[in-house]
Amino acid sequence: MRRGGCRFLQRDCARCLLSAGQRRRRFRGRARCLEPDRLQGAGGGRAGRRSVGRRVAFRQRARELRLSGIGRHRACTQVRRMNATCLVDARNTLGEGCVWDPRDDSLYWTDIEESRIHRLSSTQEVTSYALPERAGFILPRKDAGFIVGLASRIARVDAGFSRFDTVTEVEPALAQTRVNDAAVDPFGGIVFGTFDERDRQPVASLYRLSPEGELRQLLRDITISNGIAFSPDGQIMYFADTPVGVIRRFKVGAAFASLDEIEPLAAAQVAPGSPDGAIVDREGGYWSARVWGGCVVRLSADGAVTDRIDLPTKGPTCVALGGPAGNRLFITTLRVRHTQEELESAPHAGGLFVADVAVPAQSPRLALL
Repeated sequence: MRRGGCRFLQRDCARCLLSAGQRRRRFRGRARCLEPDRLQGAGGGRAGRRSVGRRVAFRQRARELRLSGIGRHRACTQVRRMNATCLVDARNTLGEGCVWDPRDDSLYWTDIEESRIHRLSSTQEVTSYALPERAGFILPRKDAGFIVGLASRIARVDAGFSRFDTVTEVEPALAQTRVNDAAVDPFGGIVFGTFDERDRQPVASLYRLSPEGELRQLLRDITISNGIAFSPDGQIMYFADTPVGVIRRFKVGAAFASLDEIEPLAAAQVAPGSPDGAIVDREGGYWSARVWGGCVVRLSADGAVTDRIDLPTKGPTCVALGGPAGNRLFITTLRVRHTQEELESAPHAGGLFVADVAVPAQSPRLALL
């Protein structure tokens, strides 16, 4: 270890959110991160003054990081690392929208480009259902059936996927957008977003569909809506525009009467890749699928990376917590935008992956639509 350096100099500094190279350039010989053991034990004399001065510099740097949006944490932390294994070699073109259904202990997910929904039963049997058009998400209802985000509309679907009743059309004037990510909110409504799949321009939006079927625009000027999730107490909503990369946070008012943005959870460079689908566990940890980064990371409520799950493919897209104990993290992936060489080295791209994690799922929310 270099004198005055961070003990994690050769790896990513999870809480400062700076790579080793960035730390070298930014700090240039000063302490590379704000380690607690270097903030204590200042003695007297010249050494004591140097220690006090170092403490002041550390605090000033922490403030700079908070203001810059790069990070706001004052200590490095070890990150738990593990690898995901392929559970179903589904070879989805664009696997997405995975969700655990507590009504029958099954996992559902979509293959957007193939217009199909897949179900993994509690006995590990896989069933596939054809859809009338592409679907970005599937969410279980409190009653029988599902709410499905078809490309151009939100539909109420029966349990056998044979009847699709339109609840509302979505952005009929924008031919280049389709429905993408979604989550059930604390009041039984659906928060979902759209995606400009043709031009990748910020013309998409984030919406809420109330249990009564009222559609309300929450955010606009979005390119790819993703990362929608809620804290266990229902007071915080998370959201990410994938190309921007910042994981944003919002304070949710009673009955969703208001939505006020607060400081973000994490900057774009918090982990490799870009934020895609997400889920929040029982302790408030935010699991973010990092598309093109080949990993999934867990962020604590204060924005620190606590866990990282690596995959043998670069395209994790969505995550869901489920299983008998609620501690199985399911991960969908994609096969599009892979070269032939990449597919040969990652033959399970497009598969459904799984990893066992320490903190289980929060209580499930079912749609009241």
